[in-house]
Amino acid sequence: MSYDVSIENPRTMADYAYLGIAKHAKKIFKYEGKILEENDPENLHQIRVGMRRLRSVLASFSSGLKLPGVITDKKIGKIARILGLERDADIIQINLETKYKPQLSQEEWAKFEEINEKHLEKNGKQFPSSREILKGDDYQEFKEALQHWLKNPQFRGLARVKIEKLLPSILLPQISNFCLESAWIVGATIDENGEVAVVDNLTEEEIETIIDKKGEDLHTLRKQAKKVRYQLELFQDFYPAEYQDYINFAKEIQTVLGNIQDNICLLNYLDNLTEKWQRKLPGLQQLIRESQKQEWQKWQQLQKRFFETNCLFSLRQIISQPSHPKTNGDEIE
Repeated sequence: MSYDVSIENPRTMADYAYLGIAKHAKKIFKYEGKILEENDPENLHQIRVGMRRLRSVLASFSSGLKLPGVITDKKIGKIARILGLERDADIIQINLETKYKPQLSQEEWAKFEEINEKHLEKNGKQFPSSREILKGDDYQEFKEALQHWLKNPQFRGLARVKIEKLLPSILLPQISNFCLESAWIVGATIDENGEVAVVDNLTEEEIETIIDKKGEDLHTLRKQAKKVRYQLELFQDFYPAEYQDYINFAKEIQTVLGNIQDNICLLNYLDNLTEKWQRKLPGLQQLIRESQKQEWQKWQQLQKRFFETNCLFSLRQIISQPSHPKTNGDEIE
């Protein structure tokens, strides 16, 4: 179904879908150019953010979109995951340089650099570079199809319905998925009455054990928090100021669990770097332990907010009563 979208005065699902897709496509194409021209890790981060946000738009408006076969969540996710291999490596090096190096003795840092250099010489880079991915067939086909759709957008189903009538149904499923993640009880107990209590005063070793066993669950919750945050941000103009509190809550979950995951990736890197690295780099091991403990304590505070205040119940009530924004539409930046 062809439909002339209104950018200046958006009203329908189609209007908002087009605005969201155009905005994030523009960001992806912008940072594609920067990656090909510059050597700045931030460009890779930004193009991946653009892809994640584009996937959020596609998920939110899927019932009204008619898209080419190469523009799917799965295919965009595949490109983003491959780009993520380089980003993960960047994060490891950035954290080592900025977070841990300043706190290590010169002798231990010199020892780490020696071990790391030998490892890189032996193994080299074990994944394609971002430039190779962006010049490859999968990305180029995706880009061409997206540019064509933006010139000739196609819609179906509910696309011409006013967006306010659909917002609760769009938002509630993702929020429910977020609330039902099993990671919410990681590091907690449940009594015979079904009440959840967060376990305080865990040792660094106990925290390590829990994260080792449940790290994947925490990472999954982080990804759900990211999805919720991006989706809520799409529609914040429709809701009162307190709606922003829930966006901030999702962002806090994303940040804290992201820091825990970054440390997990760093530990895996060090395990691959050299056997018994803890004996060779005891200072670095202790710094990572302390970092995980600090992030774990932040995580537990977020857990308490989730269970003790039932904070997302109020969000469901807010979402059920959208109002049309007084703005003239979302600018495609």
